[in-house]
Amino acid sequence: MPDNKRLFLGFSLNSAQTASLQRLQHGLGEGAGTGVDVTPANLHMTLAFLGQADGTQEAALRDEITGLAKPRFRQRLDTLVHWRGAGVVCLWGKAEDSALIGMFEASQAIAAKLGLHQSEHAFNPHITLKRKARVFQKPEWTPTPLTLMPDALHLYHSQSTAIGVQYRILQSWPLAD
Repeated sequence: MPDNKRLFLGFSLNSAQTASLQRLQHGLGEGAGTGVDVTPANLHMTLAFLGQADGTQEAALRDEITGLAKPRFRQRLDTLVHWRGAGVVCLWGKAEDSALIGMFEASQAIAAKLGLHQSEHAFNPHITLKRKARVFQKPEWTPTPLTLMPDALHLYHSQSTAIGVQYRILQSWPLAD
């Protein structure tokens, strides 16, 4: 179906945060099985993966997100984790900000209403640093914490291209004070 898109909601990073994560990726090194760095343009924090959506679902999703309360929040990411099953290495932080948790819960309700993918897990704020990571040796050093305070929520299209997956922002909504 040509109008189907793989969609997710998330938050972009500013240039300083992206540069910091690139340094972190470099510090994690490379090697057989340790994974491939996520490209700088694809670094983001996901709010909700929604899966495949047709044009009707996408239009309804945009309407629902427009009406969603989108408060500002603060999220600290300070721990390196390896999710072996998914084959990813992430910078992770515990979800504690009620504004962010509320947006996650509301996004899951919207996904259920529209017949889109819903998470089977509790919300785990993270930024994926490496993909295809079969093995991961946690470094002896602790990563510099990253605190996100984004200005907008984005609807992303995860698009397969000849040069790999690219995340393209389809629409943005400002976060309110």
